[in-house]
Amino acid sequence: MRSDCFFFCPVRVRFGEVDRQGIVYNGNYVVYTDLAFEEFLRSKGYSYRELAEKYDSEVCHRKATYEYVSSAYEGDTLEVGISKIKVGNRSFTIQFEIYREGEDDLILLCESVYVGYDVENRCSRPITDLMRSLLSS
Repeated sequence: MRSDCFFFCPVRVRFGEVDRQGIVYNGNYVVYTDLAFEEFLRSKGYSYRELAEKYDSEVCHRKATYEYVSSAYEGDTLEVGISKIKVGNRSFTIQFEIYREGEDDLILLCESVYVGYDVENRCSRPITDLMRSLLSS
């Protein structure tokens, strides 16, 4: 529900993101939600690159589920909202909701799981305290 979202990231649907019918190709929603996650971090004062490289707070996308409710079209301005963040020890889950700008009808609901990532050893690890505080505030 739109009113549950505490953060929104606008995204304009471009020509290359739609199929022949002008409908957003499903795979582009991954890009939209990743963009919203990055912009959420920026709103907290950090770029993802800075968190990963300077503060050793790398995470990787582990799993995502998408519920397609309606369609988005070329030229639409979408608002990718974040409505919930659940933080665990080694992972966190973000619930994204996508709406057309100015509308309350849900287009897509997504739940994405990210895990803390050790780049050197290529394995999961606990989420850093900094990342935990950014996600919890």
